[in-house]
Amino acid sequence: MSELEQEKTTQKKSKKGLISNIIFLVLLTALVVTLFLSFGEIQKIGETLAQIATGNNWLWLLAAFGAIIVYFLLWPITLNLFAKAAGSKTKAIDSYLIGCSEHFYNGVTPFATGGQPFQIYSFTKRGTTASVGTSAVLANFVTFMIATNLIAFVSLFFYPQITSGLAALNMEWAKYVAIVGYTINFLVLLFMIALGASKHLKNWIIAIIKFITKPKFLNKHFAKLIPSFEAYCENAQIGFRSIWAHKKTFIFSLLIKIVTMLVYYLIPYFLLKAVGLNASLYDAEGMNALIVLFATSFAITAVVWVPTPGGTGGIEYAFSIVISSVCLMASANSGAAFALSLLWRLVTYYFTLIVSFIFVCIFQARDKKALSLEEEAPKEVENV
Repeated sequence: MSELEQEKTTQKKSKKGLISNIIFLVLLTALVVTLFLSFGEIQKIGETLAQIATGNNWLWLLAAFGAIIVYFLLWPITLNLFAKAAGSKTKAIDSYLIGCSEHFYNGVTPFATGGQPFQIYSFTKRGTTASVGTSAVLANFVTFMIATNLIAFVSLFFYPQITSGLAALNMEWAKYVAIVGYTINFLVLLFMIALGASKHLKNWIIAIIKFITKPKFLNKHFAKLIPSFEAYCENAQIGFRSIWAHKKTFIFSLLIKIVTMLVYYLIPYFLLKAVGLNASLYDAEGMNALIVLFATSFAITAVVWVPTPGGTGGIEYAFSIVISSVCLMASANSGAAFALSLLWRLVTYYFTLIVSFIFVCIFQARDKKALSLEEEAPKEVENV
């Protein structure tokens, strides 16, 4: 079987799983929208969204889409930088396309776990070794985790403003959900750093896994996965060595990632303006851009543990709760908050999902063309 035929077989298998995830995502989205329309004030949701057509409010909606495009274009740059620093032989345009694809594969898989395996696989298809590809992808992921944890930490300084309305909404329990989310987010970062920096931790984890999977009924299903996990750990440590060896790349990438995420977190501010809610850049007592930015970071961090594709369901609800809490200062109600939450997810999740899918198709088309040229090359040599 030729490499092109093998590639087609692999793609067919992955497409089946991908289609299942997409169908599940569509059904879940329909359920979430239905629940929002049931729990929220349907008339108020419609009235809130209708405000976009009032005066120049639609310009703020364009600003929101402009911000998500800036976010999307900035996102892959850090992966390119780490790939180049690690010695990747993949062309810069392909590395960029691989980075753009992350939103789609993360968006349709539980816990947003699909992006990294696809990126590593894509790097190997375009001439980069698995170790170098894993190194770049993991270094990029750790940088993202550090950036989001830093912003989430700063958001705690705005905790009184963010949670000021929870008591009035009878939702003080949301504070405890946030604690769980923050803890999980921090522990994931801590685990990644420890796994990459300590060989002892890697050996202990592998030993524990081997001990747990000793029974035949477990060994039968999980034993074959242990070598893959060992390889992942080895590559994770290579990735961390790459970070320490290229400190300037790491610092520059961290700054880019912080800017990227700040742009992303600022999008709800534009949407608030688009639906006519009070959102001032400077009013310390009202809902200013800074509070909205960190409230968004707070809401996302609070529900990182939701296992649905893209966090669908949990993230909309968490965002609506936080916005309801913050919006009390601007005399808004739950109906407006639900409307804003749906609009926010449309811009930041579904829009990026579609755009990312387009870039996935472009990468696959380029890859297929490259493989076809490689298959034709030996035939041309033989003819000569």
